[in-house]
Amino acid sequence: MADALLGIVVENLHTFLRDQLATFYAIRDRFLQIDEERRRFELQPGVVERLQEDEEWHQTSSLITEQRIYGALKKAESLRTFINLYPTLSNSRVLPTISSLRALTTSSSKLSALKNLTHLRYLTLYNSSITTLPKSVSRLQKLQILKLEDCDYLSCLPKQLTQLQDLRHLIVKNCESLVALPPKIGNLKRLRTLSTFIVHPKEGFTLAELRDLQLGGKLHIKGLEHVPNECDAKAANLSSKKDLNCLYLSWGSNANLQCNDDEKVLEALEAHSNIKSFGMKGYNGTKMPSWMNNISLLSRLTNVILYDCNNCEQLPALGKLPHLTILFVCGMRDLKYIDDDAYEGAEEKAFKSLKKLTLFQLPNLERVLRDERAEMLPLLSELSISCVPKLKLPHLPSVSHLQIQGLKSVLPDELSSLNVLQELVLFGCDELESLSENVLQGLSSLRILKIMCCDRLNNLTEGMRHLMHLERLEIWACPELVALPSSMNQLTSLLDVTIFGEDNNPIIPEGLQYIPSLQILTLYNVDSLPEWLGHMTSLQQLHIGLCPELRSLPSGFRHLTNLQKLYINECPKLAKQCKREAGEDWQNIAHIPHFELVAVQEETFCEKISTKWNPRKSTRDQSYYLTPDYEFDRMVDQL
Repeated sequence: MADALLGIVVENLHTFLRDQLATFYAIRDRFLQIDEERRRFELQPGVVERLQEDEEWHQTSSLITEQRIYGALKKAESLRTFINLYPTLSNSRVLPTISSLRALTTSSSKLSALKNLTHLRYLTLYNSSITTLPKSVSRLQKLQILKLEDCDYLSCLPKQLTQLQDLRHLIVKNCESLVALPPKIGNLKRLRTLSTFIVHPKEGFTLAELRDLQLGGKLHIKGLEHVPNECDAKAANLSSKKDLNCLYLSWGSNANLQCNDDEKVLEALEAHSNIKSFGMKGYNGTKMPSWMNNISLLSRLTNVILYDCNNCEQLPALGKLPHLTILFVCGMRDLKYIDDDAYEGAEEKAFKSLKKLTLFQLPNLERVLRDERAEMLPLLSELSISCVPKLKLPHLPSVSHLQIQGLKSVLPDELSSLNVLQELVLFGCDELESLSENVLQGLSSLRILKIMCCDRLNNLTEGMRHLMHLERLEIWACPELVALPSSMNQLTSLLDVTIFGEDNNPIIPEGLQYIPSLQILTLYNVDSLPEWLGHMTSLQQLHIGLCPELRSLPSGFRHLTNLQKLYINECPKLAKQCKREAGEDWQNIAHIPHFELVAVQEETFCEKISTKWNPRKSTRDQSYYLTPDYEFDRMVDQL
């Protein structure tokens, strides 16, 4: 008995120390981030101080993360830095009222105490439920950096913000409800970074506000549908901003606005030749401006995003940009070629530096190049294609990651030549019924295969035996796939399998038990577990989650002697059966060294309101769902 109690104490102590260590590393990383931003933005001394001789933090800089210490803050008269690492707990908390603070990172929504922090130079608000900043922000006359991140309800900023004459960097990231900046932002003469500018036709909100600002870094101009002519566009003076290396332009889709001459507006928004990343969304012109066809002007470009430019029939000669590494093209209904320029001589390669290419919703795209003789894409490693039914894939010698969405019927035979492909993702291929054995035979290097939401897929085929290097297999919501091929017993490298049952058919496919070396199995949304699961003696980790109808475990679980970890998450009926010492199934799993049971977490009232206000937040995996209103902004914020 004493040994058992000692074991429990040691285990709890180990868990505590592990959590404390994780918190320490989070704290350290946040400090390093602030310090790096101070150096990068040339922040005046005082935000984060270091001793030169041993590089340890100065004793006047401190960090408070535990909620129970809030009451002791009043005694910390010399506190310089406050970082809140617990956003889910902090919205009900007030800010520290220590006037000596120089740097503050918080997710609090109660900001009335800001007016007392008159020495503040660095302020980050993240995951806060604020809708705007208090007017008293104007008292922060020493503020140099203001960062607003992941504030879903932030819709505007107060006009008093332009009174902060020492403000150098205003950075807004993932604040999707923001519709307006303060008027006359151009009055902030020392501003060097303005990540977002939103155009409105009223005075104080036009592009003329950008004319005299010496901006650098990233600039995303939204609301260009409000720019009536090229003269107003030229007022932004973008071509003179040599420190601006990331430029993104967005037109809205308000049908009530008069049709503007987008082509002339875009022509007047010529970027400086130092531009390295460029993107635009919602452009309604049929052709690109002359400056985008000037290869020497754009020679430094590394990233290009062209999103929902529906009327464009032709793109610039992007294949001739020497340093282009990432290209995203989406939503151009009449586009036939990504690059229709001519290439002369065998030594001239198209897209010679491109590593990542995404082609979405291009219904008439036929080829990457019009000139089929040219060698292309020698370094391309990641390719994502969706809704490009006419595309003929070129020779892709180095593609290691491929995602295909919206495929109509069969896998193209060109895939069989991808002999260095390591990851293949098939998503939303509604007409796909089986995997081609010819294609599978060519994928000799494949390590990861993910198949998601393919409603008619019913056969992986015996060609799976060719995937001798396959290590991970994921099958999500494929209701017709009720059995795996017998050749799965030859996949000795397959160690990790995930099955996510479809609502109409929440079962585990037969044949899974014949995978010889399976070590990790994850099961979501299934309503029963087969008895043969208890005979998969190679299993070391088993994850069972999101199974509201699952009632019990097979009795054979007691034979899983190699199983080291069992996680059961949000399975309310099964949870009762597996309750430690008391559940009916406990005797079958008591031998497992690490068992974790997570109960169903009901949404709070605030979370329910949040989901209704911001429904896209409820999607489990946003990476596979493109939404025109938000996807472009998300990509820009991540770059």
